[in-house]
Amino acid sequence: MSRMQSEREKILYRKTLTYANGYRELGMFDDALRELADLSPPNEQRKETQQMKLAILMEAERWNDALPVANHLASLETSDPGNLVNLAFVTRRANSLSGARSILETAAKRFPDEAIIHYNLGCYACCSDELDSAKLYLLKAFELDPNYLKMSLKDEDLSTLRDWLVEQSDRSL
Repeated sequence: MSRMQSEREKILYRKTLTYANGYRELGMFDDALRELADLSPPNEQRKETQQMKLAILMEAERWNDALPVANHLASLETSDPGNLVNLAFVTRRANSLSGARSILETAAKRFPDEAIIHYNLGCYACCSDELDSAKLYLLKAFELDPNYLKMSLKDEDLSTLRDWLVEQSDRSL
């Protein structure tokens, strides 16, 4: 049976996360991870701790280290589509584009109204030179959230579709 944390323990936990985040923002990734490593086992396993650890590892581009953390968060919080997006992002860099795409195709069925999922599927299709498929995913993302159209104009993954994206942008004006 877990005991309730004292107010002091809660404050120390928040302080540790704040310090870890500060180190992350400064690009001091090893120091940020050391802050988290000093947490007690119950706090080490908390969702907030795992989210911070994933953010640090992703910014440090330590994809192989980030993969088990992203997997854990995706299985822990199945109702949060952001966890699946992060898992796909990390999977793409640690393993393969096809693995990432598979994760997001499943996510799109569970979360059909999440623009970021469709946008990333569009990026992955474009990187795989499946341009018609990419356009369909991107149009869905733009329909759900027009802000993705502006972002797409600068996205390197979508450089092959730049002229088409400019056309889409001109139409929306």
